[in-house]
Amino acid sequence: MKNFVLVLVVLGVTCPLLKSEVGEDIPYGIEAVTGLRSAYSYRGFELASSTLDFQLETEVAINNDLSLAAGGWIASELGGQFEEKTGFLELRTTLGDAFTAGAAVGYHGYSNSVIRSGFDLSGTFTWHTKTDWKFSTSVAHDCGVGGWYGELASHWYKRLSDDAFLSGKLGVSGTEDYYGLSGLSELNGRLSFTYNVNTMLSVTPFVGYSHELRHRDGNEIHAGFWFEVSF
Repeated sequence: MKNFVLVLVVLGVTCPLLKSEVGEDIPYGIEAVTGLRSAYSYRGFELASSTLDFQLETEVAINNDLSLAAGGWIASELGGQFEEKTGFLELRTTLGDAFTAGAAVGYHGYSNSVIRSGFDLSGTFTWHTKTDWKFSTSVAHDCGVGGWYGELASHWYKRLSDDAFLSGKLGVSGTEDYYGLSGLSELNGRLSFTYNVNTMLSVTPFVGYSHELRHRDGNEIHAGFWFEVSF
């Protein structure tokens, strides 16, 4: 894990330097996020208690309607044995003025987890309304277990000032032969507050909830915060 952290830190330091060498006709951005949460839930499964994670993502604009994103993250349970190492590649496109779509491939590597390691193939479709709301649907095939996972979600955004905003999410998910489960899976939500310290740094405390529609390991409430640096 230490070597993986070192690679991400080096990328975070060198990417801004590399960016200055790229022509302005290929714009792209870089985000580095460090987070701490009281519990880590994924697709209705509670994987760990207090967890520290680090994420690094870059997105390259191919043209006005098409972009390519790549990134990775690591997560480690504080005082526990759980660990996750993940990388992904996603192609995103805009469809008119109100819709976006994306297709992604990722690999999740787990240690001491009820979720198996393996590749994950997914697609998303989002409707951006002319209000503070947007709505999305996503479908993923987990190659590690061979099952399907889907979600319908609503997203809310409210700007409070030039430097602060609230955001929320409410989603319902379903599965098909996903670790032996089929049908409706969970109702999940998250409420967060973001404050932009400056043009590069923001801080986001959040609280989340997962209500399982089929009995597994119970309902979870978690809280945490993210520190995000954008280049």
